[in-house]
Amino acid sequence: MKKLSFFLLASLLLVIIGCSSDDDSPTGGNDVASNPEEETVLNPADVTSGITIENATVNNGTPPSPTGEIAFTMDNTNQSAFLKNGFDISFNAPANYAGAYIQLASTDGTKATNYFDVSANKSKSVRKNTGVFSRSSKMDNNNVEIDVNFGDAIPPGKFCYILCIYDDAGNISDPVEVCVEIEAWGGNPALVGTWNYTKLIEDGVTILPGEESDCGSTTINCANEQELVIENAFCYILDSFKLTINNDGTYEYRSDETDNDLDFNASTETCTAVFQPEGTSYYISKGNWAYDEEEKRMTLIEFEYVEASGDQVFEGVEENGYVDFDGDAVVDGSSLIVKIVETEADNTINLEYYFSK
Repeated sequence: MKKLSFFLLASLLLVIIGCSSDDDSPTGGNDVASNPEEETVLNPADVTSGITIENATVNNGTPPSPTGEIAFTMDNTNQSAFLKNGFDISFNAPANYAGAYIQLASTDGTKATNYFDVSANKSKSVRKNTGVFSRSSKMDNNNVEIDVNFGDAIPPGKFCYILCIYDDAGNISDPVEVCVEIEAWGGNPALVGTWNYTKLIEDGVTILPGEESDCGSTTINCANEQELVIENAFCYILDSFKLTINNDGTYEYRSDETDNDLDFNASTETCTAVFQPEGTSYYISKGNWAYDEEEKRMTLIEFEYVEASGDQVFEGVEENGYVDFDGDAVVDGSSLIVKIVETEADNTINLEYYFSK
């Protein structure tokens, strides 16, 4: 689901600056006081009635008691959630995982009088993000993810949930308690403004607007039975990217891209690298942003998007929102630096997007 998450293209955004239109940004823009709204202790009964979970039923009482013989692991026991969008419950589970029990509680220990029974969904589909920061929202396919969506009545504040999982033999794990802070929209006035992309530093290599990146090589078997290795057969070019962050908690960005792709058939026939005409595209994302004061992280929740390639234009709406970006956002004078660490298998890529106001 969310996702929260440029990737390269796809994967993750921000803007800076204060409440004035002056170009002189305040220093120390990363230090922001906590929002008192987000410290409100929420009633677990109210939160339970205001959320929806796919493949879940709500049962009265407390979940069945643990039996052992099954276990799971989670990376964190604290996490953020977002208005309307909600949050994901992510954990590693064994192959015979069959479902989970989820009971909500307040931060003072008061538990809801009912609980969710969520059956395993092996066929969950996740929309592929094609925004610039999509790298930041890639899923680990080894994880189980339960998508929890909020209704409009759930406000900023704090609550906890208690999670157990069960297998197809009826074994029930020991519980793990995780506490959640629902972020209010907005949160850091130093991020407010319009930011223009100036460069990307990927593992120490600087890539400027209009330069090729995210290139891939390929090997083709030619018509004359020779083998041809083609470097940079498929490349992505980020030509421009403008991000506007508004004081009311909304954002909008537009990225313009060029694709430089191999003409596979022509290259096979001639046994030389023949490329298609360059293709142009753009992506527009609109939604809400939030800032985690403790973690100094920016999250963009996309609710509307426009995806265009050549003459084809597609407009879409995400009713519950989509985590387009979730990562470190550093304000340094009049510059914004968005930092993303992408991990796939044993490969880790460090991405730093630079913006100026």
